Amino acid sequence: MRWTRTDQTGKSPPLQLRPLLLAAALLVGTTGRAEEWTVDQWEQTVYYRHTLNAPEEGSALLRLTAVDEYEVFLNGEAIGSDDNWTTIEEYPVELKRRKNELAVRVVNRGRGNGSGLVVEVSAAAQSWVSTFGALQNVWYWSGEPQEDTGWLTKDVSRLGTWQQVQRGQLDRTGVSGWSDTLQADVIAGFPGGIDIGQPTGGLSLRSVKGENLAFRLPSNRPEVFDGRPNTGWTVDPTELNAIAQVDLLNRRLISEVRVLTQGRNADEFVQNTLRGYAVQVSNDQFGWSEVGVLHGIEQPERTAIAFAPVFARYLQVIIAEVDAVQRAKVAEIQVLGSGVAPAGSFVSAPLDLGRPGERKNFTSVRWGSQVPNGTALGLQFRSANDGSTWSDWSAPMHTSPALLQVPEPRTFLQYRVNLETQIEDAGPRLDSLIVDFTDQIPASLVRGWVEPNRAVLGRDTLFTYRLELDFSADDLGVEKVHVALPSQIELAEIVPPPGMEIAATTASSTALDIVLAEPWRQAGTLEMRFRGRLLSNVFQFRAQVASPDGGATLDAEENIEHDPDSGQPRSWEVSASGVEGPLLSHVRPEPQVFSPNGDGINDETAIEFTLARISEPQVVEVDVFDVQGRPVRALYAGLLSAGEYVAPTSVPGLWDGGNDAGELVAPGLYLVRVRLLLEREEESRLRVVAVVY
Repeated sequence: MRWTRTDQTGKSPPLQLRPLLLAAALLVGTTGRAEEWTVDQWEQTVYYRHTLNAPEEGSALLRLTAVDEYEVFLNGEAIGSDDNWTTIEEYPVELKRRKNELAVRVVNRGRGNGSGLVVEVSAAAQSWVSTFGALQNVWYWSGEPQEDTGWLTKDVSRLGTWQQVQRGQLDRTGVSGWSDTLQADVIAGFPGGIDIGQPTGGLSLRSVKGENLAFRLPSNRPEVFDGRPNTGWTVDPTELNAIAQVDLLNRRLISEVRVLTQGRNADEFVQNTLRGYAVQVSNDQFGWSEVGVLHGIEQPERTAIAFAPVFARYLQVIIAEVDAVQRAKVAEIQVLGSGVAPAGSFVSAPLDLGRPGERKNFTSVRWGSQVPNGTALGLQFRSANDGSTWSDWSAPMHTSPALLQVPEPRTFLQYRVNLETQIEDAGPRLDSLIVDFTDQIPASLVRGWVEPNRAVLGRDTLFTYRLELDFSADDLGVEKVHVALPSQIELAEIVPPPGMEIAATTASSTALDIVLAEPWRQAGTLEMRFRGRLLSNVFQFRAQVASPDGGATLDAEENIEHDPDSGQPRSWEVSASGVEGPLLSHVRPEPQVFSPNGDGINDETAIEFTLARISEPQVVEVDVFDVQGRPVRALYAGLLSAGEYVAPTSVPGLWDGGNDAGELVAPGLYLVRVRLLLEREEESRLRVVAVVY
């Protein structure tokens, strides 16, 4: 049966990603098995590598511990393992002459015990310890899964997936049997920039302690900020007050400066060391403050000046003392600080949610978090049937709870946590995560695609959208279909599957909802044709379906098969091929005359407008002024995406006739301004609205 119409009836709120009829199913639950999967403890595996250069072969003693468990290898052979970080274990080992490859696999269970490991190796003639910030005898780490044994012995120093370690965190006083006479550093690597070992628990941004904040940043002496031992700064006896300055690019919270001396042995370190230097900081390169000075250097290989944490963008090391005859040779200057990294992300392993091999309908997600002002936390999800061929990541979710919108039904789910901060010494934290899912499946396959896939932005275009469904014997069937729209449409035609009839349709500026007369339970395709306008550079015609009585909802997937006629891949995405029309248009108060007297009739006016030609959310302000231009009411200020904001109760600018003090305004004419703020320009529109009593 073919169903044709040229008008629309009803509206639904344009700010909703799904219509209320589908969201309601989540609230009332389902008659099938509704379950939840909870995580409040995370896990990371980190691989560590180090090369020991022994002057001669012989026996040695390897001592180490790690949070929370480890397995250690030497020259490709397993040496031992332990799962108790509070004890330091000892392993007798045999060293080869010259290169010995030490490898440690560490699993952190997220129990709040810290992060990283500490290692000591003692032989008759030499000892080696875990350390960070070294130019030679460097420790490396990787968060990439090591599928074979090659990582145990190969040179990882030039591999992009391996990085130098930084300072770790481990309560030394809680480790029994550790004398710490060799002063080994606790070292760590943090996959994705995420720390799961904090005492507070949860997922947090890693600390920047032990990270060289000046590494390869702009400097008048780049050779001492490049991390290379074979480059450096030779300081002549005549260069008293010479300066090495670095631009940290942003104000960073810094607390220590290290100076490393060039040399191959103890005698060369003594010969080449600086005699004295000072450290100054600035935020503008005009006013400098001295934070420390060092004379009488006793550890020539590596010296440090520690000071109270201070925010600064620029730092300089000034030569404060020179030898009358001997040149000094500086290999590297390192700037260390406090606080947390600006961003990080955690990607979970593929999750079967405790139901291996079973199809699942993922309904919603909830989480507990700490998100201070100036920080952000977002979650993304994707789904798969085999644990390897994944859908695209969903749009970031920032507010809990949220509907889970990924292709369904699927066997596996995966999530990504994105943490960001604009504050040097504070970041967000994810404490817990709950995924709600059910075995109630409306259909085994729901795939959508649209034609054409290119359109002139702002121009009416005739689109054809198809939704293909297939069913298994135990599927619930489909009664309602929801398709996301870029704008208000003119619906021309709906062609249901054979034997099906359309009972009702509802179109708004954001969605088309279709109700079928009888549940859909046979394989087939629903086709719809409509005219609408693309308002953003890219739009995806996503879809959802609901079972009879709204008992379960299901997200569609994109059909990316090649079209048999054109040979081109199908898609539900439309991108702009050109531009037509203004950024801000169709600004109007609805109604233009209203009476906020509390009688339930025209008590409010909705400031409607259309945003177009923006690919990312932009700042929009909606304000009310009197006819003299004096501010009366600030209705809205925030980020909005391209779209038509026309619904009477869900537009950003809804005015109830009150001023900023909460008092009703006097009757008369007022001006409404909608302003779009872009990076280099702005657009605004003024409209008149009348208040009567």
